[in-house]
Amino acid sequence: MRGESRGSPQVIRMSFMFRVQHLLMMVSLLVLAVTGFELMYHENAVSRFLIELEGGVLNRGIIHRVAAVALMAQLVFHAFYMLISRAGKRELREFLLTGKDFQEFLQATRYNLGLGAEYPRFGKYGYKEKFQYWGATIGIFLISLTGIALWAEEFSMRFLPKFMLDLTLVIHGYQGLLIFVILLLWHLYIVHLHPSVFPMNRAWITGMVDAEWLREERPLEYEKLKGEGVL
Repeated sequence: MRGESRGSPQVIRMSFMFRVQHLLMMVSLLVLAVTGFELMYHENAVSRFLIELEGGVLNRGIIHRVAAVALMAQLVFHAFYMLISRAGKRELREFLLTGKDFQEFLQATRYNLGLGAEYPRFGKYGYKEKFQYWGATIGIFLISLTGIALWAEEFSMRFLPKFMLDLTLVIHGYQGLLIFVILLLWHLYIVHLHPSVFPMNRAWITGMVDAEWLREERPLEYEKLKGEGVL
């Protein structure tokens, strides 16, 4: 794997705090996805088996809500981390979307279609990572709001008509499905199954990537670190 070839310098890609937050989000989202699908497709044989394995519908609900609280707590912590800590502010600046990201998206599309001569040169995060980050953040925020409304159903019905709660249920279910599909397919491929890192990019575990991988996949970040004397 080019991401971790021996003898080449290692560069920090993910800080310890980022790795902890990533792990908490990954676990809570997986638990929410499984328990949520059990409810959406409760007549499915697999769902019935999983519900029985969990000890029944009541326990499934408890597990789902515990995972939901963990996810919302992680979201709040992440927001404070990104807005207040020095390391978080630095990462947030890297994640901000600019017009350049959309230009690079169009440039990459033209290149992939054989209509362009050069693929974009990315910094620490390219448009793919930024689209994923903001898409997941907004999506998690939405499923959190809709989940709270459904959790406090009696309270919500005092202020919202029934059709709004029905719409909330649809948004909650399919927003969760959309996030799961994006993370499972798009994120999994880009981070772990792409030829440059296959079979897995271990940065989410070790926090480190190979400098040679950085030079090939993130040339602007490589040149920046080299200019700072890190490499």
